[in-house]
Amino acid sequence: MTPTYEELKLRIEALEKLTSRTKEAFQITRTARRNYKRFLRFLPYPILVRDPEGFITYLNPAFTDTFGWTLKELKGKKGDRYVPESLSDELKNRIKHLPIKKNTLQFYTKRLTKEGKILDVLLRVGIERSQSSNPGGMIIVIRDVTMEKRFNRNRETMTRISQMLPQYPDLRKLLFFINTEIKGLLETESANTILLDESQKEFYFLSAAHDDPATRERIDKTRFPVDELLSGQVVKTGKPLIVNNLSERQDQYESRDRKIGYKVKNVLLVPLRTKDRIIGILAADNKKTGDFDETDLETMNTIAATVALSIENARVSRELRKAYEEVKGLNSAKDKMISHLSHELKTPVAVLLSSFKILSKKVSELPEATWQPTMERIKRNLDRIIGIESEVYDIVEKKEIPHGRLFSLILEQCQDEFESLIAEEIGEKGVITKIREKISKIFNTPDLVFEDISLSRFVEKRIDAIKPDIAHRNVQIISRLKSSSPIRIPADPLMKTVDGLIRNAIENTPDGGKIEILVNQKGKGMQFIVKDHGIGLTEEAQKRIFQGFFSNRDIMSYSSKRPYDFHAGGKGADLLRMKIFSERFNFKISLSSKRCQRIPEKDDACPGSIEACQKIPGPECDGMTIVTCFFSFP
Repeated sequence: MTPTYEELKLRIEALEKLTSRTKEAFQITRTARRNYKRFLRFLPYPILVRDPEGFITYLNPAFTDTFGWTLKELKGKKGDRYVPESLSDELKNRIKHLPIKKNTLQFYTKRLTKEGKILDVLLRVGIERSQSSNPGGMIIVIRDVTMEKRFNRNRETMTRISQMLPQYPDLRKLLFFINTEIKGLLETESANTILLDESQKEFYFLSAAHDDPATRERIDKTRFPVDELLSGQVVKTGKPLIVNNLSERQDQYESRDRKIGYKVKNVLLVPLRTKDRIIGILAADNKKTGDFDETDLETMNTIAATVALSIENARVSRELRKAYEEVKGLNSAKDKMISHLSHELKTPVAVLLSSFKILSKKVSELPEATWQPTMERIKRNLDRIIGIESEVYDIVEKKEIPHGRLFSLILEQCQDEFESLIAEEIGEKGVITKIREKISKIFNTPDLVFEDISLSRFVEKRIDAIKPDIAHRNVQIISRLKSSSPIRIPADPLMKTVDGLIRNAIENTPDGGKIEILVNQKGKGMQFIVKDHGIGLTEEAQKRIFQGFFSNRDIMSYSSKRPYDFHAGGKGADLLRMKIFSERFNFKISLSSKRCQRIPEKDDACPGSIEACQKIPGPECDGMTIVTCFFSFP
């Protein structure tokens, strides 16, 4: 049946409407496609679009910027050139094992640039599937993570190095560990720490890491003139150096390659700097993939700072050990000398003391005014010598001295002859026993017996014992002695410590001053405190006061005074002896002091009397020294 005109008209209008809608849809699709491509074009990540056959239909400018290929070069092609040969089937296999309902895929892999550089990348793949769920076209978004991964590796390497520093006291082992880390981090054949021998004008390898252990051993034994290595240029200029193509200079460095046993193709060198000079080079050579770049240089500079510091620390430590051994040797020699002199003093001092007693008896018949001042002066100085000998004896290590046994043996062999001669000359019997006792007193070491001692009563008795000796001094002694549980210590070192601290306090306190002596319990022990309001110590003196034979004043300013006089003494051994006692008998001794502001310097003189001092314009006398001994309960 032939359609009527009206029917044809309606059909034409319907077709026109359909055509119009189709044109509109096409225009919308075209606009969307254009916007879509524009969107892809401006994305910062490389994007690749493939059709169901795997051919490239589109790539954005970011892809060209990253990998070097343009759309014109790859459109309609598989684009296999940017995939490393070893990974050619990786994407296909991953899609093949992808679950049917999953249309996205993400994984880390590697891709090639047009120049042959390998990049670490993160691929995110979106897959279109056909009605039968078979994989069709795909869009691939690529993110270059090469630098990110390098930064992470660098950070991890630096963390490992910093954590391992304390575990390698041996410098060579530490540097081998660091060089091995560098070799792995930069993917090189070798990494070396090269030091400059300034006296010989040569380089030597302090540590080397190489893929071949035999080559590493050969490198470790090799030395090079400064001009034979590129390292010499770095030392001269102080600037790091990257050379990625050494084939052009192969003839120049043929001797170097022959010595180390392999050819250096490319190299990265950075100086090892200390505070004032360049001590060597940190080197990496023969990078296995690509060339050395600025990131590698930055990494090496960071590690070089750690290496240089480790080398400098090792040098300082070595010098300190050497100095320590020298000081130790000198100290040992000093101790032996002091010990020898101490024992050598015993015999002449004993003879002098005996002669003094004999002389005193003989002059006693003369008028006292003619001899007493001289005899007192002799006695006072003999006592000072005996005091020095006693202090030195307590300080130096006790050793068995053979002289006593020798003299005793002589005495045993000649006893009868000695008795006859002495009886003939002076008519005294039993003198041999006295001689034997004298030898024993001079040469034998008394055994110290630990005792339970009430510290408060002990100190009280010592204060009473010294009162006659300080009667000539105008010094107020205030004692506050609290009794408590006994301490356990030999009486002899305790007496020397108590007497010495009180004497030091009195001798450093001018007339009119006061001294406080305290005994009290503190925690699980007893405290003995001597606090004088005297001249005090300078800061330098406080640092060295326990070192021994250190005087708070110029030694030339001391005179031979009676004990307990202001500024008497000057041997400087008392506190050292007490310090040694504290270590030997397990108590603690400490000191704090404030120098009198009227005499701030060591050589400033105190008039010796607070009354006389106050007549001189100036600040108040405020010197003070506190010495504390702490004895733990047994």
